[in-house]
Amino acid sequence: MILHIDGNSFYASCERVFRPDLAGKPVAVLTNNDGIIIALNQECKNLGFKRGDVFYQVRRRAEALGVIFFSSNYTLYADMSARLNTIYSRYAPELEFYSIDESFLFFPDWDGADYSAIAREIRNAAKLETGLPVSVGIAPTKTLAKLCNKLAKQYNGVCNWAQIDRDKTLAEFPVEGIWGIGRQKSKALQKKGVRTALDLKNYPLDRAKKDLTITGWRTVRELNGIRCLDRAEPDPRQSIIVSRSFSSAVYDKDTIAGALAEYAQEAVKRLRSENLAAKIVSVYVMTNPLSDGEQYFNSATVCLNPPSAILTEILSAAQNLLTQIYRDGYRYRKTLIALNGLCLPPEQGDLFINTERREKLERLSDCFEKINERWGRGTIRQGTAGLAAAKTSRPSSAAAFAPWETRREFLSPRYTTCLSEIPTAF
Repeated sequence: MILHIDGNSFYASCERVFRPDLAGKPVAVLTNNDGIIIALNQECKNLGFKRGDVFYQVRRRAEALGVIFFSSNYTLYADMSARLNTIYSRYAPELEFYSIDESFLFFPDWDGADYSAIAREIRNAAKLETGLPVSVGIAPTKTLAKLCNKLAKQYNGVCNWAQIDRDKTLAEFPVEGIWGIGRQKSKALQKKGVRTALDLKNYPLDRAKKDLTITGWRTVRELNGIRCLDRAEPDPRQSIIVSRSFSSAVYDKDTIAGALAEYAQEAVKRLRSENLAAKIVSVYVMTNPLSDGEQYFNSATVCLNPPSAILTEILSAAQNLLTQIYRDGYRYRKTLIALNGLCLPPEQGDLFINTERREKLERLSDCFEKINERWGRGTIRQGTAGLAAAKTSRPSSAAAFAPWETRREFLSPRYTTCLSEIPTAF
């Protein structure tokens, strides 16, 4: 049996955990640079707002209606997600982390097991230990478990496929709401008379494979209770890309170099966390294509020999590439670093490379990671990133940021991961 667990209005719920004064109030969470509403709770939806609304277009009306805005606090959301999955792992023999707010729990088909009772216990534990509400769908396949989760609100947070009128439920469920179908496929299906989940369940398998490819064929079988989607194994990573739009236009190379150094440090952190090395480093710079004035876009690439996961080497390569492509006189809005050709670190040294020096640089990279992991991201920076950060006078306010940093005017504290931002109880 499979349980699909989803955090209800997850980002907004994370913000409300440490703000009890927000209970019952409309809350919306914005994307990077506070551009678009990415998540909102039911109270906010009831006011007519929706995901994808452009912030500056709806801000005045939203504030007049009492909507509370937050900038995306991914540090907080990731930590709360990890806490939820720790709870889930106490109950399930096997767990699949599907997304930051969704997980699949796999249980054997135990005789006489009360999976609804298990689901309710998990919900209660999640609420008690994290303050986050979750809903649970229970079914023999992942597709049906996802469907049941969408219906869970009608069943006090837990929907068990074995305990509902199945065909009636499928007949009332639109085909575009089925996991893996979406709008484009649903349009093609509707032309063939397939409008509900029940229609799709009864769709001939030979036509499903022809019209929907092997993925749609599996979906049809899953709707019939035949498990075709096992636990997903992540594909080997092919590249790592770190990029963010600047909060305002940038005119000088030093500031772009500071941003690039920060992004390189993040890219190397991801690289080393998966025990990989990069063969290729690429750097891009660009202006804002939607703004007035002359536009500029350029990139440069270099191959590393041997492949490297050493921050100093990758940062040096990135800064050299930036020097090649930077041009004065433009209003830059974005820079990007890409690490490609990922592979396992070479085990055998090169006769023409100073092995002792590389070992020292490896230890230095390890040192950087451990310091930032213990004391918080950005505690220690390399080279240009530190100089650029020092240029900007940054008070402790969350609204203060360097020009190349993401604009987060409404950023909440990192309640669970930063000692200086732990809430004070009176």
